[in-house]
Amino acid sequence: MSLTPLQLDAAAGLLQNQGIGINANLTLAIASYANTALISPFLTTITLGSTGNILSANVVVDLETLAASSCPALSDSVPTAYSSLGNQMITVITAEATLDICGNNSSKLSQAVNQADSYASQTSTFISSAVNSQTYLGNTFTTMNNMITGGITAINLNTTAFGSDLTNLGRLINLKNLNNLGSPLALVQQIYSITGTIPVVSLAFVAAGVPQDVILNLTNPTVTVADSAQGLMYKAMTQITGDGLTQILTVLGVTTVGIATMADLLNPVKLFPNSFQSLTAPTKYGPVAIYINSAGSVNTSLQTQLPPYVISSLV
Repeated sequence: MSLTPLQLDAAAGLLQNQGIGINANLTLAIASYANTALISPFLTTITLGSTGNILSANVVVDLETLAASSCPALSDSVPTAYSSLGNQMITVITAEATLDICGNNSSKLSQAVNQADSYASQTSTFISSAVNSQTYLGNTFTTMNNMITGGITAINLNTTAFGSDLTNLGRLINLKNLNNLGSPLALVQQIYSITGTIPVVSLAFVAAGVPQDVILNLTNPTVTVADSAQGLMYKAMTQITGDGLTQILTVLGVTTVGIATMADLLNPVKLFPNSFQSLTAPTKYGPVAIYINSAGSVNTSLQTQLPPYVISSLV
């Protein structure tokens, strides 16, 4: 590993131009221990005894391991359980300190520091992700499924069937007006935004008693219509069948089987024949099934679990 001049200057500044070495406090602690009245003469004896074969090798080893099994600190011995490290504690500690700083080799030390830093960075990423996941997007997605699918599974867990049903609906759903999905006004506005007014729809609305000013302004995407008028619009839609319905389905690109009247385009059971049974509504108790059987019976418990305006009838 090559060090840049900047790295060398930085290291020199940090180390006060003293080079890489064992921590001074550790060196002082070792020296202080070695100079105690008990240990100093003992270490001198071992050193002199090892010189010129004054003492046999076995005697030197016995001195180095003296009290290792009882009180190692009294003889600078390594505890018996750690005898594989060596015989004298000062030697072991000094060797380990030298090893930790990579033998005073700045290149090796830099590599070790970089490896440690990389490990810490990678580990911190996982730790932070684990901690943040407990609250991340907590007000947006309630489960991992919902987060992965962008909230789709909060509506329908049967994503395969739901996706197939959505494909068959062509351009029926206006993604920019999802808040009003299912209302007669939103349906008419979506049709008119694609093709303009359709005579069969206007005539049916007139026959059902929808106010004229409402009919004339249905092409306005910002118009508001009272619930009573939307109720009349829905009744009119139940009368639009045959060629008139075929024209509407063609304009929207709807290929869903079983649509018998224009009003069926507001009925989730008709719109999602393959997945309506797994449709759910968000409540304070969590997702709750909207339909309870294959006949499309609505879950009556939603009357108390959802706000009144969500389930109010326009009919």
